[in-house]
Amino acid sequence: MVAAMPEECGFPNLTFKAFNEFIKANFSSNVSLATVLLVLFTMTENPDLLNLHTRQKHPSCTGEYKVKASGWIKALASALQNRLAEKQGTLFKKTENVQNTPDHELITPLALKLDAMADLLNLSSYDDTGRYKGKLKPVSHAEIQPVYVICPISATCETVTCNPRGLQQATRARDIPLVTLIKGTTIHHNVPVLTGKCPSCMTSYSADHERFSSEAENDWKRTYLNSAKYFKVGQTLWVDRVFSNAVLNGMYSFHASAAAYMEFWNNSFGTVNAQCSVKVTRRQVWQTFVQESIRTISATTGINLELKDGLPINEVTTEAFSALGEAGMIRAADQHACSECTQEYKVKADLIINEDPAAVVGVDENQRVPQLADEHIPLQILAKDTNTPMRSPSADDMDVDHAPVKMVVVDGIVMGTTVSILKFLSNT
Repeated sequence: MVAAMPEECGFPNLTFKAFNEFIKANFSSNVSLATVLLVLFTMTENPDLLNLHTRQKHPSCTGEYKVKASGWIKALASALQNRLAEKQGTLFKKTENVQNTPDHELITPLALKLDAMADLLNLSSYDDTGRYKGKLKPVSHAEIQPVYVICPISATCETVTCNPRGLQQATRARDIPLVTLIKGTTIHHNVPVLTGKCPSCMTSYSADHERFSSEAENDWKRTYLNSAKYFKVGQTLWVDRVFSNAVLNGMYSFHASAAAYMEFWNNSFGTVNAQCSVKVTRRQVWQTFVQESIRTISATTGINLELKDGLPINEVTTEAFSALGEAGMIRAADQHACSECTQEYKVKADLIINEDPAAVVGVDENQRVPQLADEHIPLQILAKDTNTPMRSPSADDMDVDHAPVKMVVVDGIVMGTTVSILKFLSNT
């Protein structure tokens, strides 16, 4: 199920000249741009509070009085005051003489300034004549979203012979690809992707990798950059490290498959509105998982993985396992063994024979089914790992003739009796 997004109104349609004149008339000439923008976005991000405030400015019932500095706007002024700390003095003119004024006495004057800014920005549920227009809606920031460009993170060629030669923009203007970029949970369309090239050694630099000629092997190699900010995970889809880390953590923390995470993300964040939406695929989620895993494991060893350029994803996983592992063990797992991931070898899997599967949950076709004798014993499907020998616990802990078995949960969170579907890491 996809929840409907709240209806929004456009960003305040105000000329810069009018806004500039308001700032000069109400704030100090030393106020910083950061402080001005903080005040501006404080106003646009609190429509519900402004609805409460403007209602008190327009009494309509017996016993109500018009209040410009309501308790609501004072509370907002107090929060802004706490945020700015010693910088709050820049929100007042020199003629207001607030240097020696206690902070609590500045709340009302600051609240009046915020009220005036709300009127300037037309952030009110009433028009100039005092007539009710309707509840103020959340303000959309789509019009002021920044323009993102995906480009190399290196400013100079990093080869020994060329360093520090500057990089040239290698893509012709008409050939610059426009892609979709996912930053965390925010979707950005039509983001240009630029590639750099060293004019001397012809090494190309992209946002997530470098491509260089290997004289020893007489072919092109690719370096997977651990410091990359974005990854290419589809023909026209790039993601940032927040998204990729979420995929990695989701698969490990919740044992989610690529298909399960795909469905979760698409239902939760894939559609903001008709103009801003994207549906990721299972293959793109898996590509993200592989790309982030390579960087995470490579970072622990302090190297950037180098592989042959142009390898398909299944060969990338094979080559990465060979390059980053030692005798079949990923370095990040070295010296690690615990009761959860290392189990005693069993010739025969633990299976429940001649029992009705419906007894696991106790119901079948709206009829109750007798529970199993011991419903708290988890069902585990075990097998021997012959390709990936792992470090075993001490002999005192496991008195067996066979090597222990290292398991990886790849899918499945089942309600009721726990069922773990286990599979070994293979070359693919």
